[in-house]
Order: sequence, then structure tokens, then C-alpha cells
Amino acid sequence: MGNTLPIMSVSGIRGTMNETISSYLFSVIAYLQTRNAGGGEILVGRDTRPSGEILAKAVFRGIRCAGGTPIDIGIAPTPTTCFAVGHFKAAGGIIITASHNPLPYNGYKMVHRSGQLFNGDKCEEIYRQFHAKDFPTEDEFTGWDDVPERTMDAVTPHIEAIASAVDVSVICNAHLTVAVDSINGAAGVIFPKLLETLSVSWQGVHNTLSGDFVHNPEPRPEHLHDLAALLKSRDSFWGGFAFDPDADRLATMGEHGEPVSEEMTLALALDNVLRKKKSPVVTNLSTSMVIDEIAASHGVSVVRTKIGEANVVAGMKAHKAAIGGEGNGGVIYPAVSTVRDGLVGMALILERMAATGKRLTELTASWPVYPIVKEKIPLSNKPVGTVIHDLQHTFSHEKIDTQDGLKIIRDYGWVHIRPSNTEPILRCYAEAKTMEQARALADMIIDTM
Repeated sequence: MGNTLPIMSVSGIRGTMNETISSYLFSVIAYLQTRNAGGGEILVGRDTRPSGEILAKAVFRGIRCAGGTPIDIGIAPTPTTCFAVGHFKAAGGIIITASHNPLPYNGYKMVHRSGQLFNGDKCEEIYRQFHAKDFPTEDEFTGWDDVPERTMDAVTPHIEAIASAVDVSVICNAHLTVAVDSINGAAGVIFPKLLETLSVSWQGVHNTLSGDFVHNPEPRPEHLHDLAALLKSRDSFWGGFAFDPDADRLATMGEHGEPVSEEMTLALALDNVLRKKKSPVVTNLSTSMVIDEIAASHGVSVVRTKIGEANVVAGMKAHKAAIGGEGNGGVIYPAVSTVRDGLVGMALILERMAATGKRLTELTASWPVYPIVKEKIPLSNKPVGTVIHDLQHTFSHEKIDTQDGLKIIRDYGWVHIRPSNTEPILRCYAEAKTMEQARALADMIIDTM
């Protein structure tokens, strides 16, 4: 391993192949994770990136070296792998994916035996052991088999669990037709079978398992031109759905190709679930304030957490939330599993469409759309902690939240700046009642730096 290390955070490990990540690194992390789990069966899933197969072999070696048993579930979405770990009572799981990062990247996510992604403390435990070099040499790993003990079908039980959490008969009787873009990622192994189970017809673009990310992998309207063109081509669609490469995020699109903010995924799923069961809602600091409006309409409270799926899940457990998630298209529905799940998000939105007879734009029209500005700021030579501390001091007279970077909250909107968990940048998000207000909030921060 070279001197340049990948990003290692609560979101797992992200880096570029043969630059900041390598087969040896993946063997090491798999070894440490398996050893800490006390051996046992470790399920391994991956997205469709070309480097995934090579890295899986390295992971199998690491698991075996630590006395574990590697079980291969092949190409599988992150939520499918997490669900399978809990469903099959495995000792843990490993997901080889860089999620929404572009193709040069790959990454590693760690799954606890509960089926939850590792929280910050569990991740840090692995990273401390890694930095202490408490692991075998590269030569020692090469002596272990790089093949799994066996393969396993994780897709079928995941589909069955999703189907059991929605009213299948209502969806089947609605005769829905949708358009889908899975960016040739892992969702392609499961969404066709899920839609078949729900008797939903579909057409799509970019739904092979080739790993050819033909557009930016973040499922945002500006990246989904082909999906929009398909939706515009005929009048029978009820809406469009787009996944990121590991299918933990889902974006929607209007039935005639109208752009829809990714923030609306959680909003629509949330409105559906709260109609069935009242509970607090848990989401992160950067999620749209439309969530507060939906929660208020159902008479429930909203709890905001630090960024990072594991932080939202911890908040959901603490507040016994029936649903939560993140505004980037990540729906967490514990009735199926405690992980962001784009397939669950799709099923919940289809259920709401079927129950109301409303197509996508009609559903979204029920709620205000607040303009959001999302900026990426390169890290300066000044330490990140110092940058955030200086900003907190500068804006100390404002209503602020400092649990994750700095969030300034005003009556018409907010701005949030923090270090990214997945890229070497600062993220600055601002939302307000008008685009001009959101832009001004973001510029207020950027101009101060």
C-alpha cells in the first residue's frame, strides 16, 4: 500500500483503483472486519464496476485468512446485501461499491451482523487497527483461496420482504407503467423482478449490468436526459425512477420527463408511511425542510442528525421512528431493513400512486418545492477543523447547529457547510423559499472563506 490513503469515514472506504485502493487493502480490511466479528459467514456483494470482481477475490482471501467463511451473493445492491446479512443471520457483510462516486472509484462498506452498516465507532475501530498495521503481509494473503465457499441468492428474499411491506393487490390492480434508469448498476439485478411481483409494467434506459456509467452516477435531473426523453416519448407512463450504482438512492421524474428534486423521494415515501403509522421522523441536517411540512401535516416531530446513514439509523432507533432517511434519495424503512433502500422507496411511491390514482407530478404537487443550492468547495491548506471553527465563530450571532460542521437556520431557509464523508471537499448546501435567497445564503458562506 502506498503513502496515499483512501477516504475512510462513517460512509466506509472510497478511493481510486491502483492509486488509493488496491487488492491488498481490501484483503486487509476484510481480514480485520472478519477477525473482529469472530469469524463466521461473511456475505459479499458488489456493484457492477469492472474492478469489483478483482476486489472480491481479495476480500475472499482476507475473510479466509481471519478464519471466516466467504459467501458470494454476486452483483447486489447495498440494501440487498444488508438485508441478506440480517435475514440469513450471517456474522457480517461486505459491499464492494463506491455508491454514487464516478467510475474510477471503488469502495468498501462494512455491514454488522444486525444488517446495519457500521456506525462511526465500529468504523473507527477498524481504521485504528489498520493504522496500527495489525494485519498480515501481502504475501501471507496470497496463500489463501480467492474463491467463495458458496454462492447465495439474496435478491429473492429481499423482494419478498419489500412486497410484504406494501399492499401488493392495490398496486397490481392499478396497472401502472413506469420508466427506469439504473445506470447499468446493481439495481438491474432486482428491480425488474420487483416490478414483476407488483405487476408494474416498465421500459427503461441503461439497465444492463455492464458497469458502464453512461452519465454522472448521482441520480439528479441534470444527469437523466435519456430517462427524460423516454418519458416524453409516450403518454402512458406514471413517472420515472433512477437509481445510483448501488441502489441505496432513488430519484424520481415526472411522467412527461419533468425534473423532480431528489429531495422528493423521501418526502413521497414519508407521506405514504405516516398515513399508516404515526411516529417521529428522523433525517439529517441537509435534508429539505419539506420534510418538516409533511411531518407537521401528520402531527409528528422531526429529529435532525449528523450527515451519514449510520447517524440517521441511530437516531431512528433512539426515537422509534417508523421511517427516516436522507434528502439525497435515501429512504430508510425499518419494516424491511434499517438501511437506505432505493427499492423500498420505489415500492412505497408506487403504492401511493396506486392508492390515489395520481401520477408522479400530481403527487409532488401536493408539497412545496424549495430551491436548493449544492456546492462543492475544494479543501484549502488550512485544516478543516480550523475552517469550520472560524465559521462557527463568525456566525455565532445566528441561530446555528454545530453537531456536523455549521448549519445556519433562518425563518426562510438555511445553509449547511461540512466536510464530505466521501470526497476530499467541503459541501455547502443552502435551501430557501426562493432560489435567490438560497444562492445568497450559500454565497454568504463561500465569501467568508
